[in-house]
Amino acid sequence: MEKKTETKYVDDGRTIADMSADWMPWNRGFFRRRKNVGTEEKRKKTKAEKREEKRTYRAAVMAMYRAVLPVVICVAGSFLLVFFLLKFWLS
Repeated sequence: MEKKTETKYVDDGRTIADMSADWMPWNRGFFRRRKNVGTEEKRKKTKAEKREEKRTYRAAVMAMYRAVLPVVICVAGSFLLVFFLLKFWLS
């Protein structure tokens, strides 16, 4: 039978995942803002672009409300059902 030789782990100093978390406020300061790397230069938007952006935002918010509405109705309905069952049972 052969003996298995253990290989010793040698730390060569390479970083696999950076854990510095520079994006956290306590590491970068509360009032310093994050640099926008790779973004386009800021330009003024025309009224039509602002209007379209606002319309798109409102459409997204309304879609979110429509998606949540069935859940809210089910929760409210179940609450009312339990309320009325307890009211009739305890009276």
